[in-house]
Amino acid sequence: MPEKKHGPAPVTVVARFVLTDRHKEDTDAFAEAFDGYREYMTTQHGFWRTSLLRSPDHPDRHVIVTEWRDNSAYKAAVMVPDFLLLTAAGLMELADLVNDHGPVLASAPASEADAAGAVGEGVGQYCVVASHEPGDENPPAARLDAASRREGFVSGSVIASDRRKGGHVSLMRLRDAEAARAGAGPEGEIYEVIAEASMEGAASRAA
Repeated sequence: MPEKKHGPAPVTVVARFVLTDRHKEDTDAFAEAFDGYREYMTTQHGFWRTSLLRSPDHPDRHVIVTEWRDNSAYKAAVMVPDFLLLTAAGLMELADLVNDHGPVLASAPASEADAAGAVGEGVGQYCVVASHEPGDENPPAARLDAASRREGFVSGSVIASDRRKGGHVSLMRLRDAEAARAGAGPEGEIYEVIAEASMEGAASRAA
């Protein structure tokens, strides 16, 4: 098991978007708006990684996943006019934000599944995003542990909802669509990784 770390807990922001009727076919426009989001985030202190996901079955559905060192770093980046009036506005002009579990989710402690493989620049990989309600008889951590033994599994995490006490969202990264569909289960939504950026990648480009 990875060594436990003390100090502020990292957070993962999971934002689900559905393109409005007016922009339902503008998937390229949403990806372009994400480019502005990505450029802004890679300059922010405490930013770790962001990914744009798109449903292959419903191209008007997107998820943006962003990882932060802690909640204070996240709030410092997004509670400012430059983000609210420019970066966020570009996304919200095209799509509605539809989050049942809230936008900010506290990361669970690292598990065996997290150690199964580090997520690289995984454009073209697939993610399974699943919501889990309080009192779920099959805990998401157990599902993730079982998924980590399947062919094509890359990495995964379970994060706690900030809106529903006892609720969670699980994220699994898989190498291809076939592996994603095999591991999705009845509650999982499948998304393709369309674009990604990490602080490491931004630093290497700057160098």
